[in-house]
Amino acid sequence: MERKLAWIGLNAIPSLTPGRLGRLLERLGGPVEVWQAPRTELVAILGEEAGDKVARERAQADPEKEVTLARRLGARIITWEEEAYPKALKEIPDPPPVLYVLGEIGDKDELAIAIVGTRRCTSYGRVVAERLARELAARGVTVVSGLAPGIDTAAHRGALSSGRTIAVLGTGLGRTYPAGSESFIRRIAASGAVISEFPFEQGGTQWTFPRRNRIIAGLSLGVLVVEAPARSGALITVDRALEQGKEVLAVPGPITSEASVGTNRLIQEGAKPVTCLEDILEELPLHLEPVVQGDRPTTDLDADARTVYDLLGLEPLGLSELVERTGLSHSRLSQILVELELSGLVREVTGRRYIRTR
Repeated sequence: MERKLAWIGLNAIPSLTPGRLGRLLERLGGPVEVWQAPRTELVAILGEEAGDKVARERAQADPEKEVTLARRLGARIITWEEEAYPKALKEIPDPPPVLYVLGEIGDKDELAIAIVGTRRCTSYGRVVAERLARELAARGVTVVSGLAPGIDTAAHRGALSSGRTIAVLGTGLGRTYPAGSESFIRRIAASGAVISEFPFEQGGTQWTFPRRNRIIAGLSLGVLVVEAPARSGALITVDRALEQGKEVLAVPGPITSEASVGTNRLIQEGAKPVTCLEDILEELPLHLEPVVQGDRPTTDLDADARTVYDLLGLEPLGLSELVERTGLSHSRLSQILVELELSGLVREVTGRRYIRTR
């Protein structure tokens, strides 16, 4: 059996934890030897219960099927022994021995920052994540996140508008979360990558999503948390980043917002507060590409549209508030807001209220 298939097969054994795999490799010598070891040897090294379970699960694993499924999707599988394996991940504790990759990971992705946060984000958090991701990607920084609804998705969307992004899944490539995200995944893979350490048909569980967070941190120079409540999966990514010696940054939020309890606490504990792109660049000195002028908000607005655009910010304003502040009629305001939305400069949120996106 070839070495790569052995790694893929071992990676598909659920009970073969990193500690158990390490013990087997130390005693038996390599992945092929572990894959082919008789049950009696597994039991002798791991104990009766664990060794027997690994043997049973190994009999069900099919590395050749994994390769076939990945190829059908247009993905490839790389092991930690291959040159294509990301250098940054080789340096973290417990690096994944196998990665399923849809798209491409290259040297340019060594300049990467993770943007993470809660699934139940506010419009403020969504706009901030999208804006900072777009500005970072426009400067040649790859934005890494976890594809979950909320802040993660906003970060990927912002990065896609001006550069590269990498999505790290908490499922296999064949069981993506959230459901219905296949077209979005294809968009990400077309200008970046979607990766998973899990077997192709692995569904999401209580342990798979926290486990993938060490990869999000590992691929990045630092982790930026946009919104996170007191108990949030994003804070697990922070813990992994600190273990890896990475920088942690956080966007401050209103003290009345449950979505910002975790981020505000991170700042109290020493995380760098981020209110703009420059705050990130100061904390993480990077050799960045120049800003593309075309990525900045358009300046060819008429006087009324400019007035409305300048009034809007990250806090939503409704039509009645805009009428009061501008003196414009409802019909004129509605026309302007439609034009600004089509230009990608504002967005409607709940209750016919509007926020600025750039």
